[in-house]
Amino acid sequence: MRLEIGEEQPVYRTQMAGIPARATQNIEWRPAVQAALMLALPVGLLSSLWDFGILWLLAGGFCTVALYRKKTMDAMNSGTGWRIGMLTGLLSAFSASLIDGVGMVLERYGLHHGARIDQRLNTMTQQMTEQMARQNPDAAQQIPWFLHFWLSPDGHAAMVLMMSSFAAIMMIAFSAIGGVLGARMMGARQRLSPNE
Repeated sequence: MRLEIGEEQPVYRTQMAGIPARATQNIEWRPAVQAALMLALPVGLLSSLWDFGILWLLAGGFCTVALYRKKTMDAMNSGTGWRIGMLTGLLSAFSASLIDGVGMVLERYGLHHGARIDQRLNTMTQQMTEQMARQNPDAAQQIPWFLHFWLSPDGHAAMVLMMSSFAAIMMIAFSAIGGVLGARMMGARQRLSPNE
């Protein structure tokens, strides 16, 4: 039994004479997921180990689209590249978050560096509250409560969760942009060499 899932992209009709309408295109998700899985772990690992590397994310989305194009030989448009790049970004964000989480658990409980992690989070909290007090003096009255929350274990967990969520959103966005760039370059390449 073979299950093929295709997603139609909207057809855009132009009002101008002589300009052809954009055709609908289905995405073959099995090769798209396979290509994204092949690149998600390396992209997530590189992004996790060497901070937030925009280059890795753009290249990951681009290369996923190139692998998809090689497997399917389908024509590419920006919408297809966006979706496939987002899939790569989502899987990369998941793998980077998993690697970071395992690393934090090992650092805290395996290497017993919990005090160092707490000190880093305390320093970030202090900087955040000082900046907030400079920008909004009226908020300075509420800072003791704010500081008390962020210095607690719940505040530390919330800060790590916010940072991970922000990094995941950026990873998805930059991988999607890489997918769009890949689709455009593959489309331009196809238009230049129609014999392919």
